[in-house]
Amino acid sequence: MGQASMDRSIKIEHFANLVAVACSDNFLDEKERAFLTERAEELGLPANEVKKLIDSAEELKFIIPLNEEDKEEQLSDIVYMAMIDGEVHEKEYELCLTVAKKLSLKKKDLNHIIKLTKKLWA
Repeated sequence: MGQASMDRSIKIEHFANLVAVACSDNFLDEKERAFLTERAEELGLPANEVKKLIDSAEELKFIIPLNEEDKEEQLSDIVYMAMIDGEVHEKEYELCLTVAKKLSLKKKDLNHIIKLTKKLWA
């Protein structure tokens, strides 16, 4: 498998993880949908693939990235999505913490990312 197709599969996994998290409360609001659409464009994913992933959200399994940088980027995107309404609510924080643990990141890593994200929003 060439580098380009490897990068592409990593991007699809990353996006699929975001969709899985966004839909974890069985509801995808307009802000979450807009963020996912924007992120898909940044990753260069075709609209038909994005639609397919969103339509199959309840079947998606969280895939753990292999390198640290991808893990941190994944958690950052998830925190950003959780904060899309301006605040990380208890349920969203618990979900972010669960994701952080799956990514072998600690609670302090999550809190640091939340703090950085809040600064970016300020």
